Amino acid sequence: MARALRVQFEGAIYHVTSRGNERRAIFRTDADRSRFCETLAENVKAHHIRVYAYVLMTNHYHLLLETPRANLSAFMQQFNGGYTGYFNRRHRRSGHLYGGRYKAKLVEGDEYLLNLTRYVHLNPVKIRRMDSLSVEERQKALRAYRWSSYRAYAGLGEKQEWMDYGPLSELTAQGRKKRETVYRQYVEGGLAKTDEELREAIKRSTKAIGLETFCRWAETAYRDLAQEQGPPLDVAMRTVETPPEPEGVLDAVCSHFKMDQAELRRRRHKSDARLFAMKLLKEEAGLTQREVAVRLGLRDGSGISRQLSELSVRLRKDRTLCRKYEKLRETIVHNH
Repeated sequence: MARALRVQFEGAIYHVTSRGNERRAIFRTDADRSRFCETLAENVKAHHIRVYAYVLMTNHYHLLLETPRANLSAFMQQFNGGYTGYFNRRHRRSGHLYGGRYKAKLVEGDEYLLNLTRYVHLNPVKIRRMDSLSVEERQKALRAYRWSSYRAYAGLGEKQEWMDYGPLSELTAQGRKKRETVYRQYVEGGLAKTDEELREAIKRSTKAIGLETFCRWAETAYRDLAQEQGPPLDVAMRTVETPPEPEGVLDAVCSHFKMDQAELRRRRHKSDARLFAMKLLKEEAGLTQREVAVRLGLRDGSGISRQLSELSVRLRKDRTLCRKYEKLRETIVHNH
């Protein structure tokens, strides 16, 4: 089967959706939803993704996100794969959780992005069984729905550390101080009407959401695999990020642990210095597992994924170790 193509560039914004295989549930319990968010948070951090909005439905999810490092495919492979592994273990099943590959449409900019956040956040009250409810009843249900980013935007719930709320709040508020109130009014204003213009924009192209000129560019880019050339970027919040050099990462690790690179390579297999170097080379410098293995003098990268998973568990449980790692990571990010 032919592999789906992805146009990727620094600062690209995507509307990502993925549905359960044969439209079956991908969330059976709230524990599943919590684990999904934990897996998302871990991979957002590891791949330097900016998430602007999300919603979890029973058999699918929506994400609005930006990729400062042009790495959507790598992020989604690890993220979807990680949650699938958990779901299959938890519910004693095997095989595909999602029905085919995820869909990812490029998003043009401000107006379409704002409309999409409203579209995403209104998903829980736009389902068929809500049709007979009044606007007030749907408003109440929307404000009570826990599994989306809406409550935090609207000032009704706690913000999540891995979300990036600022840009969209500013786009909606346009300088007004009460951002939560303005955003709540903007989204809930969509309860009483259907956004036909946005629906037409979504149908306009299978590759992008925006004006016809942007959609034509996206269609051409996909057709020609023009991945090294981005479109005109009209959203000031877009971010282009350059990863630190691998040599700089290794120098910082060696300085932190008071050793040279030769000693780092000789350290026992699971020393904190070696594990920190693996994680930072992969997540901050953007190296592949094979490239990390070469840098650290390993025979191959086959065991790196397992070791990093074990380190992630330790970092979640050991606050002292986590603070040590974060201090080193921040030093590398700020100095490169």
